[in-house]
Amino acid sequence: MRIFLSIQPAEKAGGSNTFAYNFALWAKRNNCVLVPSISDAEVAIVIAHRGVTVDGLRQAREKGCFIIHRIDEHLGAIDTPRHREKHQKIRELNAHADITVYQSRFVRETAQPYLQAKHHVVILNGGNPDIFYPSTRIGKEIGHVTWGLDEKKRLDLLHKEILARPHERFRLVGRHMLIVDPLLSFKRKNVTLRGEKKRKSIPGEYRKMKVLFFPSQNDPCPNTVIEALLSGVPVCYHDSGGTPELVKDCGLPLERFDDLLENIPLFRARCLARSDLYFDAVMDKYRSCWSNEYRKNYGP
Repeated sequence: MRIFLSIQPAEKAGGSNTFAYNFALWAKRNNCVLVPSISDAEVAIVIAHRGVTVDGLRQAREKGCFIIHRIDEHLGAIDTPRHREKHQKIRELNAHADITVYQSRFVRETAQPYLQAKHHVVILNGGNPDIFYPSTRIGKEIGHVTWGLDEKKRLDLLHKEILARPHERFRLVGRHMLIVDPLLSFKRKNVTLRGEKKRKSIPGEYRKMKVLFFPSQNDPCPNTVIEALLSGVPVCYHDSGGTPELVKDCGLPLERFDDLLENIPLFRARCLARSDLYFDAVMDKYRSCWSNEYRKNYGP
C-alpha cells in the first residue's frame, strides 16, 4: 500500500507531528510505503490544511486515490483573518475527501456544521505503548506537560493549585520558565522545572508522576493525556473539549482533584487496563476506512 501523509514525520512534539511520527513507524511495521507525492498514492491522509493543494487533491482522487481528511482542531475557536483563511482552505479541501476523520466527538460537533462532510467518523488518537509504558511503582509528583503557553492552557489554574498544595511536589515539563508574568511564576520551592524535552526523554518524565494535572480548556484530542494514560498516570482534567472522551474512568475533573489524589491506585489500575489508545488499535480503525468493503459502499 502506497500512502501519502500531508506532513512529514518530525522529532518535535505536538499533535500532528506526533501522529505523523507514530504513523511512519506503523507504516514501516505494516509493509506500507510512505510516498512523497500524493500523485503516487493509493491512500492519502490529509491533516487539516497542510501539505496539499485543492488541485492536487482533486487530481489524485480522479486517479483513484482514497482521500482521508483528518481534522484535529477546534474550528471557530479563534476568529482572526489568519484563522478564517486556514479554515476556508480546510473546507475547500474537505469537499474532495472520501471520508473525514474527526479526532473526537467534540471536534465533530464543532466542525461538522461548518464542513458538512458527507461521510465522517470519530477516531481518537493513540500513542506507542512500546515507548509510553508504566513504571513498576506509582510516581511521587503531580505532573504537567505543555508546549504552548496560550490562554486556553489555563496555566492560571495550575499556578493556583501549586500555591494551594505546598506539601505536594510538582513536575513541570515544557516552557513554563518562559512565562514573564511575575504573577504566574512557577519558580517555587515545591516545583521542579524540567524545561523542554526531546521526544525520547518524555516517557521517563511521565513515569515520575503519580497524576497528570491537565487544565487545558477545549483541547480537541490532547496527546499529552494519551501518553500519560499509557504510562499508567491518571489525569485530572478540565471537563471540556475532547479530553473527557480520552480519560473516561481513568481520572476525574478538576473539581474532584482531592478525590483523585486519595484514590490513585484505583485509577492507575484502570489506566493499566486500557488498550484502546494503542496506536495499532487506532490504525485498525483508519484501515477500515480505506478497506475494500468501505469503498464498495461509500467510495468513488
